[in-house]
Parts: sequence; C-alpha cells; structure tokens
Amino acid sequence: MPTYTFRCSHCGPFDLTCAISERDAAATCPECRTPARRVFGSVGLTTFTAGHHRAFDAASASAESPTVVKSIPAGADRPRAPRRNPGLPSLPRY
Repeated sequence: MPTYTFRCSHCGPFDLTCAISERDAAATCPECRTPARRVFGSVGLTTFTAGHHRAFDAASASAESPTVVKSIPAGADRPRAPRRNPGLPSLPRY
C-alpha cells in the first residue's frame, strides 16, 4: 500500500499508509486528532550507473538494427529431473 504525506496545522507533517481508493478520504492527525490536508511532494528520481546506460544503448541499438543469429549459442545443458524409481517403467504416453 502506498504512503501518503499529510500536514496538520498544529503538529506538522505525518505519513499515513492507506489504500489508493482511500487517498482522498479525510485524514486526522494521529497526535491531536484534528483534520489534516494531504501534501503533494516531488517524485522520486534515480540516477543510472554507466552499466545501466550501456544496457539501454545496447537495447536501443538492437531494436534499430538487430543481428542475425546463425546458430544456437553454446550453454550449459539443463539438468534432467531424476526418475522417481529407475526400476519401474515409465507410464505409456498416448
């Protein structure tokens, strides 16, 4: 659930966690029980590292000019699930 910031005229700002459907409902200050107004803050922005920028550049470059794959890349074989009891035959498949 999201956290919303409210400001009480007597006590100052406080945070409430409530459902999105209840975001416009009237809030009361948890200390003095007076009505409080919702405060709209700035959005959270993040900075990207050089690795993020390289990944974004590679993704946009491959979208404009994709490379042709001629063979399946070599990789580790997937492990097979062991049979429950090797002495018993498998069920027939239809």
